[in-house]
This record gives sequence, C-alpha cells and structure tokens, in this order.
Amino acid sequence: MIEKYIKLYEQGEINEGVVEEMRHFAFEAKDDDIFTIAQIFASLGLAGQAIELAEPLHETYPNEAELKNFLADLYLDLAEDNKALELLAEGNQDDAKSLLLQADMYITQGLFEVAEQKLKRAMELEPDNVLLQLAYAEYFYHIGAFDDALPLYLDVQDASLDTEIDIYSRLATCYSRIGKFEKSLGYFAKSEELHGEPSTDQLFNKAFIAHSLNDFPLAKQALLKIKGLDPSYDTIYPLLGSIYLAEGEHERAIAAITEGIRFNEFNPELYRIKARCLEAAHDIEAARDAYYEVLNLDPEDLDAALCSNRICLAMEDYEEVIANAAHYEEGGLVDDRFFWDLALSHQELENYDEALENYEKALATYGQDPAFLKDFANFLIEDGNAKEAILRLKRIVELDPSDLGAKELLEQLSAEN
Repeated sequence: MIEKYIKLYEQGEINEGVVEEMRHFAFEAKDDDIFTIAQIFASLGLAGQAIELAEPLHETYPNEAELKNFLADLYLDLAEDNKALELLAEGNQDDAKSLLLQADMYITQGLFEVAEQKLKRAMELEPDNVLLQLAYAEYFYHIGAFDDALPLYLDVQDASLDTEIDIYSRLATCYSRIGKFEKSLGYFAKSEELHGEPSTDQLFNKAFIAHSLNDFPLAKQALLKIKGLDPSYDTIYPLLGSIYLAEGEHERAIAAITEGIRFNEFNPELYRIKARCLEAAHDIEAARDAYYEVLNLDPEDLDAALCSNRICLAMEDYEEVIANAAHYEEGGLVDDRFFWDLALSHQELENYDEALENYEKALATYGQDPAFLKDFANFLIEDGNAKEAILRLKRIVELDPSDLGAKELLEQLSAEN
C-alpha cells in the first residue's frame, strides 16, 4: 500500500479521499510507513496531520535525529517555536541539521549570539554544506553585516537550493547597503526574472536605489506600482515627492506629500519636502510654516530651524528671527549661523549694541565668508566705525579680488579716513 501512496504523490494525484485513506492506513502500518505518510502530509502542507503521526513515533524513538528534526520543522510551520526549540535542545548537539534549525529559530527571535554559536558548530561538522552557508549568510544579513553576508550569498547563488529565500533579492539588498547601486539593480532584475512579481518591500528597495542613481523614471515606476498595490505604504511618499520636486513638478510633489501626510501625519520628512516644494513655488510663508511643522515633530532638526530663520529674514520679520533663535537655543539647537541672523535682525531694528555683539560672535566661524564680511562691513559703516569696516573690506578683496563693489567701497572709505 505504501508504494501506491508514494506513486500517487509523485503523480500529483492525492485528493481528500486519498488523504483520509492514508490516515486510516497509518493506524496499523509499520513505523517506517507511518513516517513516510507523515512526510507526504508535510509536503502537502498538512502540518497538523503530519504531527499527529510523528509525535507518537518520536515517543517510541526519542533519539532518532531525522525524526526529531522533521517534527521540529513541523512545529515551526505552525509557529510553535518554543516546542521546536525544546525538542531540538534535547537532542544530539553534533547533528548539523538540528543545529541549523535551532539557529534559524534563534535568528527569528533576535537571539543572534546564540544563533551564531549553533551555526559555528554546524559548520565545523559540515563545512561544505551549502544550506549552512546560506544560513550563515542569513545570520549576517539579519544583524546588518552586509559585507560579511555578501560573499556567502555569492557562493551559494548558483546552487540548486530548496529554499524560500530569494537569494538574488538578498544580494541586491547587500550591494545597495554597501553603496554598489548598479550591481544592486542588476540583482533586482534577476530576482524579478526568476521569482516574478516582487514584494512591496523589494519594490521600495529598488526605487530607493534607482533614486540614489538619479534614475527617476525607474524609481517612479516602482513607487507608483507600490502605490497601486498598497496606498498606505507611507514611506513611498517622501521619495515620490522628492523626485517630482527634482523634476520641477511642484504641484505633483505637493499632491504626493499631501497624500502621504494623510497616511502618516507624524513623518517629519514629508513636511521637509513640502517646505522645499513651497519655497520652490515661491510660497515662502507657507514654506516657513511647513518648516515649523518639521520642528514640531523633530525639535532637533537644525536645518529646518535655519531654513525657517532664512525665510523670516526674507519676509523682513526680524522680531520672529529673534524669538526663534531664543526658542531654538532653549531646545538645545545651537549654530553660529543664528548669530549672523540675529546680527542682521538687530541691525534692522536699530538695536546696534546687540547687532555688534552677534556679529562679533559670528566672526569666528564666518570670518572667511565674503557675504558675512560684507554684512558686517555695512553694519560698521552704518554704526560709524569706518576703521573696522576697512579691515573687513580688505579681507573681502583678499578673498575675492573680483568683487569690484567691495574694492570701490574700500577705496572710498580709505580716502575719507
């Protein structure tokens, strides 16, 4: 009878009736035949029914490694990891298959050090086992050691492995994480060729890499595909918005960002791109408010703070620049550019002592910046300090001999003083 069931399985002719017949046959079958039926059930995805047959066999043969590993695999199929670990821990720690299963489970549970111990021991036992090499690659992959994972994946990529792991996708990710984006895209293409439609995560990785290579058409194609499959995959929207922004499609960029905010209103990157879009569209007041939104979500974003002040200066809202600088300093945001902003603002508000104090604070950082020196020189002239202004103008001319305006002003002041 067992030969009949094996033949039916090989021919793909096992139906519900045959399964029921096999279950009845197993009641009085020899142990070897029961194990064969359990293996057939497992191959058909009937893990529960396979366990019903395998557990009594394990009680009869508690030290049989193949049976123990088989049963542990079944427990894993049913997400009963603790049962599997308990079973494998009883067994022979010199069995590579058992050690591999344990390592897989420890990786899943995030217990990477224990997993590595199991893998090392398994590799000592079977150094040429490609499944173990793949498991080691997976270990390195999951701990983020992509440089170590890469050669192992390369070694096993052409082996005929019966595994659900998409090795080409893994290679694509490894290459992307070490900055080899062209190779990464090549392996994504191989993955799609071999495995068909990629997952949304794989599509996003592909889009990210294409974006890094400034291949915006390919990046957009992948992002829009994700959007069609799962519009709530909110990490696509900052990338999509940034592409539209780079292409000068400001309305599309803002539409993409607005849609992204609907799905995740707490992502500061969405507001950063929104602010840049609004600036590019010359809606500077709305851009400033968007930078404030960034700071509400990420109070440590120095760039957003600096940009908000830059816009306030452009709007001639000097009181706000001063209030912002005080607020940012209270929150721990410190940058010498704030001194320059404060100097300009106090100068415009005719707070000359405060303006001079902030110009002098900024001088240590911006003393070689012609634009700053020009602002400082203009202030010194306005404040009646021509001698100091001449020093700043001389430095501008040294730094940029082509600045005719600074030369002319220097000659005029020098003649007068």
